[in-house]
Amino acid sequence: MRLVIFNGSPRGLKSNSLTIMKHFQEGIQSSSSENEAETVNLIEYQKDYSPIHERLIKADNALFAFPLYVDSMPGFVMGFFESLLVLKDSLKGKIFLFSIQCGFPETINLRAVEKLLERLPGKLGATYGGCICRGGMEGARYMPEDYPAFQKYRELGKIYAETGKLDPEILVELAKPERIPKPMMLIARMLNFTGIFNGYWNRQLKANGSYNRRFARPYKP
Repeated sequence: MRLVIFNGSPRGLKSNSLTIMKHFQEGIQSSSSENEAETVNLIEYQKDYSPIHERLIKADNALFAFPLYVDSMPGFVMGFFESLLVLKDSLKGKIFLFSIQCGFPETINLRAVEKLLERLPGKLGATYGGCICRGGMEGARYMPEDYPAFQKYRELGKIYAETGKLDPEILVELAKPERIPKPMMLIARMLNFTGIFNGYWNRQLKANGSYNRRFARPYKP
């Protein structure tokens, strides 16, 4: 099997999506030495996607990985999909897989874009092969190799290489929690008053000189 993985994160080589897909790719290659998997960073081609069209055409299947951006996909990822319309006849018979993740702890945040992805391959002449959804992955690139979720991605890749399908039980496990339990939500709301959840974002705002304008409302009438 020849699989091409398209990393749709704006962070490119330093992204959580690439880190996650590395483990899925390891699972695929552990199944058989004949399995091939290569990764393409879409951000490097956003001015012209035509040079990487041929890689998709030559592959048996494709996996598109990206983070949630404003409840959908990054704009340049949609631009890549739009560029595939001219390849519609060449994509017949190819399986499109997706892996989406977000920093929000609840996987339910990904379900809307998942519905879009279920329909997208058909519009491009390909076949939908499933979607891996996982919340709480903002710090994936800093997590150790033995992180439990990474092991599940490796298992998922190995099983996919052997069966051609994403294991539904592993997909369910990776998606937990779909929603945060109410008792935990109550605790989180109380902790929110301490400012503990704003530390990272406040540092980012200060680093970019925007902290004093964090409550700005430029579009207010």
